[in-house]
Formats: sequence, structure tokens, C-alpha cells
Amino acid sequence: MKKVLIIGGGSGGLILANSLNPNKFDITVIDKEKYHFYQPWYLYIAFQGSNRKIWRRIDKLLKPGIKLINDNVNEVDLDNRVVKTKSKSFDYDYVIISTGTYPKPDEIQGLKEINDKYGNYHSNVENARKIWNNIKSFKGGNIVLVQASPVCKCPPSPSEGIFLLEEYVNKNKLKDKTKLIFVTPYPRPYPAEPMNKIVEPLMKERGIEIVTFFNLESIDLEKKTINSFEGDSINFDLPIIIPPCKGTEIKFNNDNIKDEDNFIKADKYKMNILGYDDAFAIGDVNNLPTSKSGVTAHLEAKVVADILNGKDSKFDGRINCPFDMAYGKGTFVIADYNHPVIPLPPTRFKHFMKKSMSYIYWMTLKGHMDSIFDFYFNYTRPEKLIKKYKA
Repeated sequence: MKKVLIIGGGSGGLILANSLNPNKFDITVIDKEKYHFYQPWYLYIAFQGSNRKIWRRIDKLLKPGIKLINDNVNEVDLDNRVVKTKSKSFDYDYVIISTGTYPKPDEIQGLKEINDKYGNYHSNVENARKIWNNIKSFKGGNIVLVQASPVCKCPPSPSEGIFLLEEYVNKNKLKDKTKLIFVTPYPRPYPAEPMNKIVEPLMKERGIEIVTFFNLESIDLEKKTINSFEGDSINFDLPIIIPPCKGTEIKFNNDNIKDEDNFIKADKYKMNILGYDDAFAIGDVNNLPTSKSGVTAHLEAKVVADILNGKDSKFDGRINCPFDMAYGKGTFVIADYNHPVIPLPPTRFKHFMKKSMSYIYWMTLKGHMDSIFDFYFNYTRPEKLIKKYKA
């Protein structure tokens, strides 16, 4: 029986583990945490004050027969097929790295202090709650939402944040006292131009000021300024800054495994770590030219499960990111390696679909929704949608 070692109990790791047959594979998941969080809901904790329970025990999300080890992985020796944790070593036939990303605020001067005081919605429940507490006490002034790095977990999330902020200040009669500023390192509010044709006009219509080509250098908490490498400064009263995200801090026997941001170099179709056919990186931790999102991790996990089962399977780069545009409307960012983003118009039904995912997510991890998702992903293939919507 082949030993499969999965490092990381996030969505990719859990979906992969539950997609394999424990009677055919000896499956072990290693994660330093005992609980898995539904991270997309951080958005609603931060900007709507949601108190929903969004965590479950990892061991309760795994099929019977799959082992869970709560430990911190320190090193992976790909040549000798050994994984070293804080307490012991494991050998394997196949290893899959699915550790996601981690925020790195200390890379930017003043950002850690800002995140500690005002929070962020890309790390944990506590930090998301800090944002909501600061929003509730806000009485007027400059709200500045900044994407600190071009690499961002969940590409729609910066725009979602500023849209939900605008809805809040508008409904709480603070619009006349508030200046909303959206700051991005990109040349436009949304990186993909077809989707930007929807996003940018909507921001302008709602009175959101857009600042592009802003590469964050530092924040001065005392002077309340956000400063760029280009020499520009923006004053803030309430700063919401999305920290840079990095790949993994796990050490590998080969320094060339990771890029400069600690993302693992992997084949964009098979997800195998370059140079190895028995090691894979799925989800946010790899450097594939696609979005860092739960749906992408889901689809990559299914491909790797197929490969381990001896099937000729390839990942096509499919993204399917739900996008909350506030006021009860939403859309999806859909594309793949061969098709650009499809500019789907916002509707109430798409918003309902995004919100509904929080209820069915836990069943998705266990594989109970596979047939429904297979139908959905086939029905919304980019080559089908592109005939209806001009990209």
C-alpha cells in the first residue's frame, strides 16, 4: 500500500485526502492546527460583523481510515523521501504540500503595527474582528484600503472590501463625511482587464477614489500616512491594508524548489514539484500562473488524486472566484489557461451562490458535493461562457 503524506489541512489537502481510497492508500495528513477555518468568511466578519462559527475540527472532516498528525513540519527531503516534523520523521511514496500562504506584514515598515491595531481580513478571525470594531467606531475621514503586494490571496477580495465599506458608510449616513480610497500596485483596480470593465466603473459610480501604480514602502502610524516607493503619500483615518502573502517556511533539501517569495515551483498542469514525480504542491503554496483561491485548490486536488490513481489528468488553470459587489449583488471571475476572464454581469443570484457556499463548504471538503460541482464546472466552462459574454 502506497504511503501518501499530505502536509496541510486546508481545503486542498482535505479534498485530496478525501478523494483517495483509504483501502488503497496509507493516507496521513499533517497540520500544526486542530481546526480548519472557512477563510472566505473573514470578509463578512470584517465588514459586516458576522458572528457565524466558521471552523471545524480537522479530524472530523476526514474520512475514516485517514490519519491526522498535529505537528509542525520543519523540513522535507525530496531526494530521500523524508518529512521531518518537530517531533519525528516520516517516510512516504508520495508527498503533497498544501500549506497555503501566510501573511508577512513585517516586510513593510509600520505594517505590523497597523495590522496589530486595525486588523486585516487575510489572516485570522481575530484580525478580521479588529477591522469590524474599528469600522463601528468610525465617524468620518479617510478610509484607505491598500493591496500591499501584487500577489494576493483571493484576487477579488481587495475590491470586495472597498465595495462593502462603501455600502456600510452609505447605509450609516457617513458618506458625506467619508473619503474612500482604493490603492493598488496594478495599473487598474482589478488586475484582469475584462473584469476591470465591470469593477472600475462601479467604483467610480460609488465615489471611490482609485490610486494605481502605488507600491507600498512604509506606513507612519504617528503621522497617519501611507507612503509609496514612488514618493507619494496618502493620509488615513482608518487604514485597511492587505499584507503581502508568502508561500511556505518549510525547508527543502534543494534551495531551488522555492521562488523568491517562498512559493513552490510546480508544473502548471500536473502540480508536481519541478524535478520530482512523487512530490506535488497544490493550492496557494505553488507558483502556478493562476489565482490563489479555494476553488483552484479544489480543482488541483482532484487532478492530483487522479494522477495518484494512475489516470492521465491535467489541470487547465481554471479559476472560479465568487465576487461580492455589495448591495446584494455578486459575480464570478471565471477563466482558465486558454481563455481570459469572462466579464459576467453582477446579479442577486450570483451573490446568493457566494453566500450559500459557506453552508455547503463542509460537505464539499468531504466529497459529498462532487457530482454537483462536476456539473457546475462543466456548465460554466469558459469556452461556453465566452460565446455569450464578450471577454
